[in-house]
Amino acid sequence: MGNTDRKYVLILLILTVMMVLVKVLQPTPVDWSESYSASEKKPFGTYILNELVATEFNVPEMITSNQPIFESQLGINRTNWIFINQSFQLDEFETEILHEKVESGDVVFISARQLGGAFADSLNLGLRNSFPAIDPSSTSLDSLTTNTLNFTNPQIKKNGGWAFPINLTESYFTRFDTVNTEILGFSNEDQPNFIRLNYGEGSYLIHSNPFLFTNYYLKDTGRYDYAFNALSYLPTQTTIWDEYYKIGRLSFSSPLRYVVSNSNLKWAWFIAVFGMIAFLILNGRRTQRIIPIIKAPVNSSIDFAQTIANLYLNNGTHKDILEKKVLFLYEYIRTNLNVQTSDLNPKILEDISSRSGIELEEIHQLFQLIELLKEKEEITKNELKRITERIDRFYKQSQR
Repeated sequence: MGNTDRKYVLILLILTVMMVLVKVLQPTPVDWSESYSASEKKPFGTYILNELVATEFNVPEMITSNQPIFESQLGINRTNWIFINQSFQLDEFETEILHEKVESGDVVFISARQLGGAFADSLNLGLRNSFPAIDPSSTSLDSLTTNTLNFTNPQIKKNGGWAFPINLTESYFTRFDTVNTEILGFSNEDQPNFIRLNYGEGSYLIHSNPFLFTNYYLKDTGRYDYAFNALSYLPTQTTIWDEYYKIGRLSFSSPLRYVVSNSNLKWAWFIAVFGMIAFLILNGRRTQRIIPIIKAPVNSSIDFAQTIANLYLNNGTHKDILEKKVLFLYEYIRTNLNVQTSDLNPKILEDISSRSGIELEEIHQLFQLIELLKEKEEITKNELKRITERIDRFYKQSQR
């Protein structure tokens, strides 16, 4: 390394050390962004609530779900569900599954300042949405104008109510089914923000102010009991805590994601990357010609199967479509995984799991569902949709 190179490297090291020291020594600003995740300890995370629910309410089993509703613990009877997020929106398929669970006795607690999609439409719910503005440089919310919240139940109602910032509590219900709905709480004495909607043998407990269940107010000795009073309507039974329907949900985890999630590590990573780029610009040179990009062969068999299935939708019944999709699935397994499908015994299922890279339990569930539907004389549109999604996921995961 020449003297010029040593000079550049020395300057780069000095700048790197200086920037890292600046980032480490400067005060960490308060992160007021919403996440409602049980893993987040920032003001608007729900780490404290998730830790205390199981102990404060004697929950026999607390399950954290990182899956959509149709893949969650559907086999458990009499279950509590807790959804806390900025918004809560489900499609028709997920809404139907959740309604079936509640109708059979489950209790669903939802706290969100926005409700939409097929779920809100099916229950005829309307909310006055609010979009709170918080100064990013502030260190506290105590200076904000307050709004009084309270419950209708005299056993948990508080004289004078609970005072919370009006910026965070402006959402309230403007429309709901008055026949099957009971108002459990309100803000400003006339704006319902907490309702119970009876549905079959179960019920929906819906709250419009999710900020009140976050770490910021769970640490406040004068206001933490509001959240626990609201959750006291949940019966003592197995509880599923949702982590799937969250803002900024992490679909995959990796070392790099952990690095960028930490402010100091993120800046150290950026500086290292910029330093390597600068080094390449100053010292790099081409040592070989450009290698042409060779595209991998395209497997069109799955597209062909999908095309045939879609064409069959116009003339065939749901059962016929299922049989065609299963035939194409078996053909895919024989052709791409080199596994015979004439006898799907446990050894064959293990071979499919090992060659596709998919968990054996998921393989068992897929073929059990196929056998169950094949035994029926007719299947519904939702059953066809469910098995189609499971088969499509098999294709995608086996190509990883």
